[in-house]
Amino acid sequence: MALADLKCELSWSASRAREFERCKREYWYARYRSWGWWKEDPPAERYTAMVHKNLTSLAALAGSCVHEAVATWLRRRAEGYRMDAQELFEEARERFRQGWRQSQGGDWKARPNKRVHLEEHHYGLPLGEAETGAARATLEKSARNFVGLPQLAPVRDGDPESWLAVEAMDTYVFLGTRIYAVPDFACREDGRIHIYDWKTGRPREEDRFQLLTYALYACEKWSADPEAIHLHAAYLREGRVQSFPVEIDELSAAQDRMSESVRAMMEVHYDPDADVFVEEHWPADGAPAACPRCRFRGICPAASAAD
Repeated sequence: MALADLKCELSWSASRAREFERCKREYWYARYRSWGWWKEDPPAERYTAMVHKNLTSLAALAGSCVHEAVATWLRRRAEGYRMDAQELFEEARERFRQGWRQSQGGDWKARPNKRVHLEEHHYGLPLGEAETGAARATLEKSARNFVGLPQLAPVRDGDPESWLAVEAMDTYVFLGTRIYAVPDFACREDGRIHIYDWKTGRPREEDRFQLLTYALYACEKWSADPEAIHLHAAYLREGRVQSFPVEIDELSAAQDRMSESVRAMMEVHYDPDADVFVEEHWPADGAPAACPRCRFRGICPAASAAD
């Protein structure tokens, strides 16, 4: 489909739901103000919003590099080769260095919606040994724990023929809305489906809900019996795995929560190419608490007022 034919359609994911719940104005900048940036000539406000939308933090970059390196480990494993912890670390480190160079050297400007642009560089935040050392520790510990944690042996040792997904973005339709799901890893084992989510941060309550949305995806995609699904949040930096079976009541509650979220988004959804913007639909309800961490703090008046 040509870019000119694209329509701003409503879609949902657990991460978009968190964004919507955190601050409606942040969600508007990301999903509506940046829409159609490619049509601006010369680049103007939509382009600027898109640039801010694609900002990422040093910690998030490290996490993305771990995800990509683990996906590479799994692909190599399917080919018959096992990367050791040092090789996995080096794979993640090279991806991190590439992203750093794109951001620091300004290479991101050539493809601003695809290449790495760190908010630390954009906003001139401190980037000393403490910050870079923490990122390196994330890469090292995550590589070591992925290769060494006994709880992840089924992932490392399982038959690749049993694998269902490796970092594969997919969608299904719920309430007429496209739902995005990106399970980090899924496989069949002993008549059950196991879904893993790699985490490089600390455990959060939202992690369980995200995994439950992947279970809903598994029911839709693979016709899985909900009670035959096991979910695993693998905190690679910390070196622990939280595993739990799906329970019908909890899965039903997760679906209800997803339904409420989708309907709330439906109420304010509009086509920025054709419809009128209604400002009161997009309050800065994350201000001032969320403003210091918001990607859009450099262009959002609410963030300036919160300083």
